[in-house]
Amino acid sequence: MAAALQYNRTIGQVGILNFWGKVIEEMQPHPGPERQTIVTTGAEFGSYLVLNAIIDEGDTILMSDPVYPPMLLKSKALNANVVPVAEDPDVGGLCPKQLQATLENWPSARKKPKVLVLCPTGSNPSGANIPEEHRKEIYKIVCEHDVLIIEDDPYYFINYGKPLKSFLHYDSEGRVIRLDSLSKILCPGFRLGFCTAPPQLVTYMERHYSVSLLNSCNMSQAIATAYFEKIGIEGFKQHTQQITQYYKRQRDVIISALDKHMSDLATWIVPEAGMFVWLKMKNIEDTSGIAKLAMDNGVAFVPGQAFVTEDVKSPYLRLAFSLVPEEKLEEAVIRLATSIRQST
Repeated sequence: MAAALQYNRTIGQVGILNFWGKVIEEMQPHPGPERQTIVTTGAEFGSYLVLNAIIDEGDTILMSDPVYPPMLLKSKALNANVVPVAEDPDVGGLCPKQLQATLENWPSARKKPKVLVLCPTGSNPSGANIPEEHRKEIYKIVCEHDVLIIEDDPYYFINYGKPLKSFLHYDSEGRVIRLDSLSKILCPGFRLGFCTAPPQLVTYMERHYSVSLLNSCNMSQAIATAYFEKIGIEGFKQHTQQITQYYKRQRDVIISALDKHMSDLATWIVPEAGMFVWLKMKNIEDTSGIAKLAMDNGVAFVPGQAFVTEDVKSPYLRLAFSLVPEEKLEEAVIRLATSIRQST
């Protein structure tokens, strides 16, 4: 406890790094490229540090479409160009064919994209997983075109189907930068995440940290370390399985309510991981127009316009089922359906 009340190493406390190192070991083959992990103030700040390190003004970043809004905002703050790459309409997740076409048809006068940003498990907002075969294809494509991958994977441990391999598993060239988060599986208030990357990048991030935040919260690291050391790696697996079972129950309840109350109003794909459902309205061109009405009726959602790179209308909306108590999820769907019917 005394150490937790003091300044500590910028890269992170030894205990938590040692534990997370065991987690990462199970994600990658051996031997693989040299990697190092740094504790970050949530995966959000980790992604900012990574982008700040590798992106120059005018660089192009490829992102899975629909995009994650904070990642889009960080990229714009760095004066980078963002090019969306569509998800696969059949199986979900970023489409390798679309990625290949984007890179092969890239204008010769423009500098090629530097990095591809992915949320491969339970993509936010679509809830889709990138299938294993597509992960292999995507990695092969980025190697051919010398593109880095930022694997932003906060829902990796909240996967309702068969286990999927991290891109680290395929990374023979050291071009994958992995971001993990404890927010979805332990406590968002801890503001703890991890970045696993080539040592040169981690060194840059450490220097940035040392002149800004100094280090991630020592108290949070100490508490998390004590818990992890108590349960061990097998206990961690059981813990994440319990978390997944909870979210799966939540998902099943909201999908049942959508089937019951909104099948005539929207379409959706059952999320394979994570905590979101991505709906497409049947008779509404712009869901931002009904957001206030829904709020007045006591239910909130994020309009699809927040997840696109251009300022255009969107018939989509994102629902979250993580915080609403199970017994209130159906009522929330009823209120949303009421709001949509009132607006048309």
